[in-house]
Amino acid sequence: MRISTHLFHTQGLQSIQNHQQSVLDAQLQLSTGKKINAPSDDPVGLSQVHALNRTLSTIDQFAKNGDYAKSQLEQEETAINDVIINVQRARELAIQMSNDTYNAGDRQATAKEVEQIIQQLYNQMNYTNSDGEKLFAGGSVNVEQAFIVDPNNPDYYAYVGSPNADNGNPATTVADPLANYGGRFVQIGFDGDNQLPPNDQGDPSRVRITDSGDKVFGIEGPNPYDYQGLGVDHNILNVLVEFKKALESGNPPPAGVIEDMDASIGQMTQVRAEIGGRQNRIEAQFDAGESFKVALEERRIKLEDADIVQGVTDLTQSQNALQLAQQVFSRVNGMSLFDYLR
Repeated sequence: MRISTHLFHTQGLQSIQNHQQSVLDAQLQLSTGKKINAPSDDPVGLSQVHALNRTLSTIDQFAKNGDYAKSQLEQEETAINDVIINVQRARELAIQMSNDTYNAGDRQATAKEVEQIIQQLYNQMNYTNSDGEKLFAGGSVNVEQAFIVDPNNPDYYAYVGSPNADNGNPATTVADPLANYGGRFVQIGFDGDNQLPPNDQGDPSRVRITDSGDKVFGIEGPNPYDYQGLGVDHNILNVLVEFKKALESGNPPPAGVIEDMDASIGQMTQVRAEIGGRQNRIEAQFDAGESFKVALEERRIKLEDADIVQGVTDLTQSQNALQLAQQVFSRVNGMSLFDYLR
C-alpha cells in the first residue's frame, strides 16, 4: 500500500471537519432544544412529528368549535328562558282573569298587558344571534324572520317553515321549507365515518347549535283555541292572541288556553334540558381532547425535543475530540516521509 504525505494531510483535515460538524450539531441542538433541526437529522421522526402537530392542531380547532357552539347554545338558552318568563306571566294573568271577581273592564285592561307580552315574545322568537342569523329558523338561518304575521290570517302568527307561511303566490310567499330541517351542526371531535345523521343522537363528534322554532314554540295536539276553524299554527303566540281577544271582549280566557300555556312551558323546558345535554357533550369532548393532547405531546417531545444533559455531554465530547484531532493534525502536518529517511 502506498502512503503519501498528501494522504496524511487529507485524512487529518477530514477528521477535523467531521469533529467540527459534530460540535456544530451539538451546539444547534442545545440552542434550539430540538433533536431534529433538518430533515436529514431523522426523516422518519420528522414525518411523525409533522403528523402529531397536525393532530394537535385539529384538537385545538375542535376546542374552538366547542367554544363557539357553547356560545350559540347559551344564546338560545337565554332566549328560551326569557320566553318562559313571559309565558309564565301570561299564565298568571289567565288564571286571574278566569276568576269571576274580575269584570269586563278588568279583563279589557289586562288585554293591554297581554298585547305587550305578545310583542315581547314575537321579538324573542325572532332572536338574531351574534352572527346575524335567526336563532330559531332551523336550517333557514338567513331569513328575515322565523315567525311572521300569518299572510292568510293577519291577526295570527305563522312559523316560516309551516304551510301557513305560504300565501299561495309563489312570487311573494315567505314560506321556507329549509326551516323544518333541523339546524347547523359543529364538529367538536374526531369522527370515524364522516357521516352526518339526520339528528345528533349517538354522534358525539358533532353537536347541533340551533333548533327550529316550530319545535321550541309549537304546541303538540289539537288546537282547542281555534274555535273559528281558521287553521292557524298551533304555537304559543297564537294561544296568547286568542287569550287577548277574549279579554278585549270582556270574557274570561277560552277553554284550553291555560293548558296550552302549560304545554308550551313544558316543551320549552324540555328543549332547554336538551341544550344542557349538548353543552355537557361539548365539555366531555373537550376533556377527552385535552387528555389525548397530553399523550400526543409526550410522544412529540420524545421524538423532537433534545435531552439537555445528554446534549451538554455530547458537546463536551465533540469539543474534546476536535481538540485532539487538531493537535494530531498539527503534529502530522509538519512531518514527511523524508523525515524517516534521514
